[in-house]
Amino acid sequence: MSKCRLILVRHGQSEGNFRREFLGHTDLDITELGHMQAEKTAQYLENKKIDVIYSSDLKRAWSTAEHIAKKKDLSIIADAELREIYAGKWDGMKVADIETQYAEDYKVWKEDIGNAVPTGGESVKALYERIINELLRISKLYEGLTVCIATHATPIRMACVKAKGLPICLAKDVKWVSNASVTIIDVENGIFTLIKEGYDEHLGELVSALPKNV
Repeated sequence: MSKCRLILVRHGQSEGNFRREFLGHTDLDITELGHMQAEKTAQYLENKKIDVIYSSDLKRAWSTAEHIAKKKDLSIIADAELREIYAGKWDGMKVADIETQYAEDYKVWKEDIGNAVPTGGESVKALYERIINELLRISKLYEGLTVCIATHATPIRMACVKAKGLPICLAKDVKWVSNASVTIIDVENGIFTLIKEGYDEHLGELVSALPKNV
């Protein structure tokens, strides 16, 4: 079996990021800054080998993928399995309000994310299984090729947990990646190898990241 290279791109700044809202499946697009970030990332990837492009079916990921697809003259495959975590009652709420109204659950999210469950939503452990299983499926389907995947912060964090060989309980030791950053993981025989994590130097002054209270 030959390896498959996965280039994971977090979406550009979303309307929810800008308003400091918690977006799970809430389907908002990227901002003007988000488009600028996505274009910078598309330029960074323009001369890199990409055979296939996948995207979460949520607007913020899809709009980011469109910038890359135009540069590479490739179509995009929509994949709902690559969505962000389903955040239940938190979805679309201001982060500051979640901290107040769901303080106990949100404290676990901030301090021990591997064991977190957004109130009424999908557990991080369930998200981990969903994402890793889908990345394994994609990597088997495209052995020997490079697949670019536009997705979200928590899925990329879970992929990095897997690639670092950590148990889910240590997910708290893996950092969030910034908007439109690039993470590269090689998958061979089911083994994940981390090549690049959250690279964003190509964005220069356009870098934006999750606030410290997320």
